[in-house]
Amino acid sequence: MMRETPLRLAVAVFAGLVLGVPSGGQIDAPPADPLMRTFFSVRSARPDNTLPAVLRGQFEKDDGTPLKSVPIDLDGDGKEEKFVLCGAPSAAGGYQWLVFDPARGVGRGVVIGTIIFIGRESDGGYPGLETYWKQGGDMSVVFRYTYARGRYGRSGTRALTLWETSEYFRAKPPLDLDRELAEIK
Repeated sequence: MMRETPLRLAVAVFAGLVLGVPSGGQIDAPPADPLMRTFFSVRSARPDNTLPAVLRGQFEKDDGTPLKSVPIDLDGDGKEEKFVLCGAPSAAGGYQWLVFDPARGVGRGVVIGTIIFIGRESDGGYPGLETYWKQGGDMSVVFRYTYARGRYGRSGTRALTLWETSEYFRAKPPLDLDRELAEIK
């Protein structure tokens, strides 16, 4: 393995500046993630008195506050599923969302996060999900969920430092909070 000397590092930095890194040494953001269809956050959740009280039993814990939901057609059948937001955070600290299919009256799993990204590609007819939330201090968490056997289950976890969080969002399309649930081009 080649040892990095101060001269070798200086040459590498100079070469990067001369060979096309934009002025100021800034590196362009990577292209937007083409696999994300849309996103939403807790801001999009609205009170929903059509939800059956029995749904509360699917949350890790529940504080009894009115349930809110975000409707979105996940499987492309023209009928909206609902992400039901619980008022009590999970033990991990993120918001709990039950993916509920009102047409069939079934819960399709609980996901944890403040921001929910809906994928373009599907697993068993339902898109993959990715969630994000700030856990506290300098740490953030990203969970990935896939759909199998009628439910969403966690398929990946990633803890992010401040720098990694910055890079994570640089790789996403710009998140305009006024355009939540709009199709990402």
